[in-house]
Amino acid sequence: MLSTIPEESFDRASALAHPAVCAEKPDLKGFLPDELREFLARFGKEKYRTNQLLRWMHGKGVADFDQMTDLGKEFRSQLKAEARVECLAERHRAVSRDGQTTKLVLGLSDGRKIETVMMLDDGRRTVCVSSQAGCALGCRFCATGQIGFQRNLTVGEILDQIHHAARFFRARGATGEEYEHPVTNVVFMGMGEPLNNYEAVLRATKLSGLEMGLAISATRVTISTAGVVPMIYRLASDLPKVGLAISLNATTDEVRNSLMPINRKYPLKTLLDAARHMAGVSPRRRVTFEYALIEGTNDSDEDARRLAELVSGFPCKINLIPFNPVPRQPFRRPSQERIDRFHRILWERNLTVTVRWSKGDDIAAACGQLQASVPYRSLHGNPSGTETP
Repeated sequence: MLSTIPEESFDRASALAHPAVCAEKPDLKGFLPDELREFLARFGKEKYRTNQLLRWMHGKGVADFDQMTDLGKEFRSQLKAEARVECLAERHRAVSRDGQTTKLVLGLSDGRKIETVMMLDDGRRTVCVSSQAGCALGCRFCATGQIGFQRNLTVGEILDQIHHAARFFRARGATGEEYEHPVTNVVFMGMGEPLNNYEAVLRATKLSGLEMGLAISATRVTISTAGVVPMIYRLASDLPKVGLAISLNATTDEVRNSLMPINRKYPLKTLLDAARHMAGVSPRRRVTFEYALIEGTNDSDEDARRLAELVSGFPCKINLIPFNPVPRQPFRRPSQERIDRFHRILWERNLTVTVRWSKGDDIAAACGQLQASVPYRSLHGNPSGTETP
């Protein structure tokens, strides 16, 4: 019986699978294959049972042991008694006017809420996942920062956001290859700072790439950071094939300090050195710099010229993001003329630069707008999109 298993044999996986170490049944969704194999061996179960469970959890997204019909009734009863599989409840759904972006508010087991965004674009089926409930970094232009930090998400909570997206894309009529691999891209650009929940993000990325699961290659995963420099170096070592996106948003330490307090700890030069290191480890993957354009703050011609100098000398691309409105903040989006001028200065210096008009801003699902405790109508009054309670 599993009840004879010493706690120390799976304490690491359990700690990452649930915020209270071993306080509840361990979440098997957060176990790597070798850990799950060891876990089941204490049942006296054969190795092939590991792959069966992995297919149910990660391939089909099933969280109910009773639905895992090829495991045997007695085995399922043992699993129910001693383990669990994370499954987040959908609390709210909003759909953008164009139907290409859908935001989910998902409920955690402790009553907290997070947001997940699914996007359709040119054949890509992308899910934007949260890594934390709230965020400790306090970036002034970001709605999540207004919440403050609540807690890190577990591996299972991160993965289940991807499984919600897989079910969503499959329900839209996906067949064949699209049904087998419903999610093409994962971006860690939701609530929280992914590199401050590093181990869980690392595990979730590895587990989402399992061939018997959703088979999402690391090359189709992008991790965005406000600039947690030591963890960028770790990421370059542990997951060199993932995409790195850096939320830059300023060209001087003075301005970045005022917008992003993390810059006081890791200033621009230190951050850019880490970005160059990441680019050197994986030269085929360009580092992406996200730059939120804020009127009168970071959108001048001189800012554009400084930005070009800062990122020169290594493979990168720049995403200019016209500021998305956030409650209780004075910032404004620059005029179209100013946005075009900023873009032109970078383009004339032979940089790869795009203006990214964020998807889902009409449902508060765009970059910097995720704040699960703020109802959609409070941001946008009478919406043109649709939502369900």
